[in-house]
Amino acid sequence: MNSDIAALLEDVKNGKPLSFDAMVRLYTPLIERMAKYYCKRFSLADSEIDDIKQEATIALYNAAIAYEPAKNITFGAFAKVCLRNRILSYIRYFHEGQAPESLEDVDTEMDVPAPDTPEQLMISKESLSQLDQKMGEMLTEFEKSVFALYVGSMSYTDIAKALSKPKKSIDNAIHRIKAKLRKLL
Repeated sequence: MNSDIAALLEDVKNGKPLSFDAMVRLYTPLIERMAKYYCKRFSLADSEIDDIKQEATIALYNAAIAYEPAKNITFGAFAKVCLRNRILSYIRYFHEGQAPESLEDVDTEMDVPAPDTPEQLMISKESLSQLDQKMGEMLTEFEKSVFALYVGSMSYTDIAKALSKPKKSIDNAIHRIKAKLRKLL
């Protein structure tokens, strides 16, 4: 983990004045993107964006307090999950029936927003590097091959031809990869 983020987390946990303000400034682009994304995703009124931002900010504070570096996950990845869960809980509570009961039903494309600042880029690179390492550990060689071709925008049919496997094997492998990714994220 980046030493600046580690020091900031330590300051937040110790109640150092203005440390959480600094963390909020660092994560504001993520908070704003997530609030806009989920308002749009669940067709909520624009007036609710501020409420969702407030919920996300509370989740960021809770994530900073609860984060344990020994758990082998970056703070950026941990915070994204905490923010998403808090936002979905808010939507479930205030808009019964609109938010899915299972996180598997939620689009995960929002979980890796484009960085706006050097700090956000650093957080994203750290998270992606760790994700890549974890995926390398959990995927079989066949799944790694399928994933590499799938990410390269190849169709199931083309992947099947390239690997000399039936199309159904490719489909099954992609479903297994997605399930493993959901567990990881």
